[in-house]
Amino acid sequence: MTEPSARRIYLDANVFIYGAEARAELAEPIQNLFRVFNARRGIAVTSELTLAEVLPKAANFQKRYYLNLIAWSGIVELHPISRNILIETASYRRTAGMPKLADAIHVVTAVTTDCASVLSADCRMKLPEGMSLIDATPQNVSRLIHELT
Repeated sequence: MTEPSARRIYLDANVFIYGAEARAELAEPIQNLFRVFNARRGIAVTSELTLAEVLPKAANFQKRYYLNLIAWSGIVELHPISRNILIETASYRRTAGMPKLADAIHVVTAVTTDCASVLSADCRMKLPEGMSLIDATPQNVSRLIHELT
């Protein structure tokens, strides 16, 4: 695994769900953050696993939104779940004591794509030393927007 870059941010699946489905006070800051990512390509990263997490319960119009934002727009770098990711995930789960497979895949993808931080609403996510977790509260998202602009 490589050393994180200060400018890349990994987006957990719940960030996309909040941006599309949450109340306005939660959704608006995240939608504003996506606008910043649109203007500054190459900062936002997520795994293809995110698609499998956001699509199942989404209404048809939300599915189109998710697919456009995550897969087609180029706003977010979408990374595949490779064999190497799965092997690293197994090792990470063992050493970090992280039982949730999906969370571990997200963390390993963040590490292998040189992300310095993970934006997530899941504060229980265990990250390796040197990587920071940004709780996806409206205040933290607004602070992140300010730092990126």
